[in-house]
Amino acid sequence: MRYIADMHTHTVASTHAFSTITENAVWASKHGIRYLGMTDHGVAMQDAPDTWHFENLKILPDHLEGVRVFRGIEANILDSDGNTDIYPDKKEIYYGILEWVNVSMHLQTFTPSTKTEHTKAYINALKDPHVDVISHPDGVRYDYDFDEVARACAAYGRLIEVNECRLERGGASYDRYRQILGCCEKHCTSIIVSSDAHFYTHIGAFELADKLLTETGFPEELVVNADEERFLGYIKTRKERIGKNV
Repeated sequence: MRYIADMHTHTVASTHAFSTITENAVWASKHGIRYLGMTDHGVAMQDAPDTWHFENLKILPDHLEGVRVFRGIEANILDSDGNTDIYPDKKEIYYGILEWVNVSMHLQTFTPSTKTEHTKAYINALKDPHVDVISHPDGVRYDYDFDEVARACAAYGRLIEVNECRLERGGASYDRYRQILGCCEKHCTSIIVSSDAHFYTHIGAFELADKLLTETGFPEELVVNADEERFLGYIKTRKERIGKNV
């Protein structure tokens, strides 16, 4: 497939990443990535940027090096109620600026619980109309009902991520992703392929994810960032969902 967007990338604002947004955009531009999500970690992570980072994203231009840069976040799911570290007293400010929201579970911010509680957490997080993607959904420590979450994503019009970085680590990711993709195909749940890049040369490098999709025969029409019209269609639907321009 030909991918035109990478909507899960990090910058030096997340202090375990090593590239600036400009370096990321330059690389993306040279490698056919026309849409780039700048999604640094939410503030509950120990090495995340301060709230000022997200409140000041408005100063960034919409385009760098010809690439449309989306002001985003990788928010942390904090509990089984689906609350995230976009805190209630900051949500109005954040959501007035953020154009893309990935949500994830991390050991630093959500103590692993039961399969039932993890399933509940994901589904409750999807009820926030600003949430776009369940990111790296393959974690063994956060086992959940793949079928129920895929069904919920389809119902809410949200995306499940195939995360290249996780596939590079090997282990259980491939087997779990095959199961997840099977549930997504069953429910016609759209997915998005992302790099989760922490260094600019990883942006748009989706070799393992693409191989997995090919091996499983996953329908290309369900891969949001494998077609520009499809991707922009999601952005239009997102705008309609949250009732504001993106």
